[in-house]
Amino acid sequence: MGLCRMSREGIKNGCITLDNKFVTDYMPAADEIKLKVYLFGLLSCADPDSPDNTTYHFCNALSITPEQLKEAFEYWSSEGLVTIVSDSPLEVRYNLVKGLEDKLHYYKKGKYEEFNAQLQGLFPERMLNSNDYEKYYVFLETTHMPQEVMLMIAGYCVNYRKATKISDNYVLAVAQAWHEEGIRTVQDAEDMISSHESSTEAMRLIFKALGKKSEADLDDKQFYIKWTKSWGFDLSGILFAAKQCKKRGGMERLDKILDEYFTHNCLTVTDMQAYSDERQSMYDLAKEVTRIIGVRYENLETVVSHYICVWLSQGFDKDALILVAEYCFENSIRSLSGMNAMISMFYKQGCVTVGSINGYIGQLVEREKRIKKILETAASSRMVTQSDRDAYALWTDWGFDDEAILVAASFAQGKPQATGYITKLLTRCKEAKAFTAEEVRKTLSSSVSSNQKSAEPGKLERRYTKEEIGSLFGDLQNYDDIEI
Repeated sequence: MGLCRMSREGIKNGCITLDNKFVTDYMPAADEIKLKVYLFGLLSCADPDSPDNTTYHFCNALSITPEQLKEAFEYWSSEGLVTIVSDSPLEVRYNLVKGLEDKLHYYKKGKYEEFNAQLQGLFPERMLNSNDYEKYYVFLETTHMPQEVMLMIAGYCVNYRKATKISDNYVLAVAQAWHEEGIRTVQDAEDMISSHESSTEAMRLIFKALGKKSEADLDDKQFYIKWTKSWGFDLSGILFAAKQCKKRGGMERLDKILDEYFTHNCLTVTDMQAYSDERQSMYDLAKEVTRIIGVRYENLETVVSHYICVWLSQGFDKDALILVAEYCFENSIRSLSGMNAMISMFYKQGCVTVGSINGYIGQLVEREKRIKKILETAASSRMVTQSDRDAYALWTDWGFDDEAILVAASFAQGKPQATGYITKLLTRCKEAKAFTAEEVRKTLSSSVSSNQKSAEPGKLERRYTKEEIGSLFGDLQNYDDIEI
């Protein structure tokens, strides 16, 4: 026994160290029982003399049979992670977790001898070298694809291309695509090959719709299988999409179009036609909006995806977007980002229709008139600024109405920086809890000369001209929100 060792409680309440290579290279291919056995055995390694480190305790703790336990350890032995020292009684030694490169060297002499011979038989006109074999080993060890399935794929590629000098990279690319499609067994591979062979006529029609005169290869057929098996399109839907890119982009372009339809759950010709019509209307709207604000885009796809689609999804209709574009142009906002800022402002206010947008602008116009009246009462003839709007919002938040504010403004006549002076006066009234016009007048009269003439609010007219709203959106150049 060693000089020092951890207590039984320390082992029980501690933790085991799991190599990252185990998680990335080995765990994905192991089933539940094999994983439980490996991890439970790793825990037992921390206290090998424990009375619980027995076949009986393993089976009882994991609810498995002794046969399942032995089978699991035999699997990990084949992977090189453990060594079975004895079969009876079962005794296992855990090894260091090997990385993929070390693992390949471990297997090359034995595991792949028959595979090497069969793979070489598929390429009689050239000799495969160690680098060629290693490409297949890496793929097999990474994906855990059965060797016989890999050989079926390689044979099918060679027979289809009718060329023994076919690239190993091409074979492995096909194998990767099939693996991603869920090909795991010989039966899966046979079904995939059958699907490829039955797609010949369909591919002829698709190529005709695309305006292509060449013959379909395995990559092309793989596209077709993905579209039909994974995405759920039928041939009529694929042909509908193919006609939209005739002589423009081939199979790759068709794949992108079908991907877009699939993303929007448009799998039938009817749904695809409706989406296509809607998509065209969005392009028309994008063209109209950019024309109004005075910008030009060679490709409107970005405009549609980044702006039009987003605005429509927020509830804006075509007429509302055109109205906002016109307001942008009138106020020298000549970019989509600037228009987007105005759109965001209206959206936050719940204004997404022509009526609600005009109503909101009307409120802004009326507010502008009220602030202008306040400045005039304070004997200031300058234009309304954002600072004035912020101050007005503050005053109303405090609980002062327009009449009370106008009274305070009358006490600020002739004062520099009238808005700030009005804020000081209203602060004094707020502290005195004087909020009505009469209460403000009495409070301020006690400290300000009674000769100052109090201004009375006049009736505001409602009208909408370019000049009136011209200053409303000036601060949108900095994309600030306008609050009422």
